[in-house]
Amino acid sequence: MAAEGKAGVDPRRMVVIFFVLAALAVGVFLEKILGLAFSYARWNDPALFGEDWTLTTVLGYGIAVAAAVVAWRATRVRTVSLEVASELKKVTWPTLRETRAATVAVVVATFVAAIVLGVFDYVWAKLSSLVY
Repeated sequence: MAAEGKAGVDPRRMVVIFFVLAALAVGVFLEKILGLAFSYARWNDPALFGEDWTLTTVLGYGIAVAAAVVAWRATRVRTVSLEVASELKKVTWPTLRETRAATVAVVVATFVAAIVLGVFDYVWAKLSSLVY
């Protein structure tokens, strides 16, 4: 694998894994949406392969897999996906310590802003009650 970078993962492999995971997520979503549509239309949702594989399950995952294959076969989508994966390998990601420090800073700033806005709201409410 000559295309492997410092992390040792080929960008093409990352993109394929993303497409598979995206197809699974879209399949779950479509299964639920089709289940709702079938129930609102009062259509029967028969079990096709055992009790777990109903018509909506097969349709949802089938549509998702077909969409993933069509997207992968589109040259432009595949090229852009591979370019994005290659660029993401070049990113310098923050360490756990830096991420934790930034998270604490955001939480503290949020609490300070909430307190300041709460004080302004309280003062404005008191002033408004005197005027009205």
